Amino acid sequence: MLSTIFAGIAAFACSALGALGVLPLLRSHGFIDDPRAASRKVHARPIVLGGGIVIPLTLSAVLLVVAHTFPELMPALSIRKWLALAAATLLLMIGGALDDKRQLPAPVQLIAPTLASLLVVWSGIVVARVTNPHGGVLEFGAVWWLPAVLTFVWLMAMMYGTKLLDGLDGLSTGLSAIGGLMIVAFTATTRYYEPRIGFLAAIFAGACLGFLIYNFHPARAFLGEGGSLFLGFFLGILAILSGSKIATTLLVMGLPVFDVVRVMIVRAVTRQSIFRGDQSHFHYLLLRSGLSHRAAVLSYYAVGFFAGLTALILQSTGKLIVLIGLLLCTLMTSIILEARLRR
Repeated sequence: MLSTIFAGIAAFACSALGALGVLPLLRSHGFIDDPRAASRKVHARPIVLGGGIVIPLTLSAVLLVVAHTFPELMPALSIRKWLALAAATLLLMIGGALDDKRQLPAPVQLIAPTLASLLVVWSGIVVARVTNPHGGVLEFGAVWWLPAVLTFVWLMAMMYGTKLLDGLDGLSTGLSAIGGLMIVAFTATTRYYEPRIGFLAAIFAGACLGFLIYNFHPARAFLGEGGSLFLGFFLGILAILSGSKIATTLLVMGLPVFDVVRVMIVRAVTRQSIFRGDQSHFHYLLLRSGLSHRAAVLSYYAVGFFAGLTALILQSTGKLIVLIGLLLCTLMTSIILEARLRR
């Protein structure tokens, strides 16, 4: 456990210090988010864009050092899986940089996350089983294509959850860090003991917290497309590697994921493009209802943290009940806020 704590602290330091070099470089190459570019922007001045690249760079650097000095701490993944994760991350960063620089059309933005998810499925990192709320586990191996489809849908949902969540300073970064810390805690329990995956999750959480110094309101740097996608991607991977802890991760990220589903359903029903950017997401509703920027972000943190704690305490049936309750609360609160704002 000491090695896990030390790895998290090292990742935090590397991320915080690395950003000091990366952010000026991004600014000098024109990676700037201008608030005049879209009406839904909530910041008032140009901010460095694409700073989220610090997180995968930190993760890669720390893992390379650990692999060279303490290989016994590394997760036991095959070369094929490591290469797939590296290639998928590179795809997300390249696709994200292109979008940050050139504002790619929404359908084109789908290419990088789609290919990244397919690479993961090809490598063999798949959701092969989940815990059955009525006891035991549900195995998906009998239907050969089902694990691949479930994994693809899971990763895409997580990526677009953190991407669309990145509308307020520090919201996506902080919530992803909470998700990583919850996986650290979960894999340290005797029932689900996975110290190597906890070690990996600690590095991820530390890297997120290091960047959060620059990303929390008022932000000095934004994640950018690649960074926001990478957070959901890697958190989704950690959930699979830690023994398909989908429900545990979904409890932490449930509010943004359910909100994405809600907004897309509303847009489909009203015959609007699902790719259209607007201020109908839950975090924007909180701002428009009078909550301050920081208060809205901290509200998300609180929901994610306490929902994650329930995963450590409750069994499968209890987690399902909390998930359903979180879904209903998200829907009802959104309806109430929208009705109030219309009045």
